[in-house]
Amino acid sequence: MEKTAFSRRDFLTRVGAGAALSLVPLSFLDGAWAAENPRPDGKEISPAEALVLLKEGNKRVVKGRAIRKNLSPSGKSWTDGQWPFAAVLGCADSRVHPDEVFDIAPANLFVVRNAGNVIDDDVLGSLEYAVEHLSVGLIVVMGHSNCGAVKATEGIITNGGKAGGHIDSIVDKIRPAITALPKTHTLADSVKANAVQSAKLALSESELLHEALTKGELKIVSSVFDLKTKAVSFN
Repeated sequence: MEKTAFSRRDFLTRVGAGAALSLVPLSFLDGAWAAENPRPDGKEISPAEALVLLKEGNKRVVKGRAIRKNLSPSGKSWTDGQWPFAAVLGCADSRVHPDEVFDIAPANLFVVRNAGNVIDDDVLGSLEYAVEHLSVGLIVVMGHSNCGAVKATEGIITNGGKAGGHIDSIVDKIRPAITALPKTHTLADSVKANAVQSAKLALSESELLHEALTKGELKIVSSVFDLKTKAVSFN
């Protein structure tokens, strides 16, 4: 049987997009990154504006004034497609949900989660999909206070041994961020360093993401969510 070669874009097109979504007027528009997945209302959200929207949403959460803001194209159902304005790589911790953290309604954020918010091939593929096929212009890597994966890695570095099973793979990915810190560092320092490391690795290990950043079509930032205050600090 003859094999057919597909490009990355062919694959993404065949995979298709899931869910969609209602919108607010936007003050400044730069649609360079939106050619692949233009919004039906034409109101594209720039990387800079996307970051402002997330910061404003988190401020509402901290103040107890959450409204679950919806920025999806009005008049579109979830079966019509999806137009997320940002992607978030977060920890799989059951207490940390990006939609709630940033006070954004469902179908507005493309969320990728795993223990320790680490970078691997599946995560990179997911983020590349978001940027190339869904026209996402902002990626936020978000760690969180008292992260169990980071804490476990700290313990293994200090006391030796292994976590066991496939958890060792997560520990190995977090370890370089911690070992690069001064010996007097805190767990909070390690959480922040791990988020920063993942943001840097996303760019260094993905030609697609690096190219989008170079063209000004993508912005990647790291951050930490505080479980107690519910505030997100951006690095």
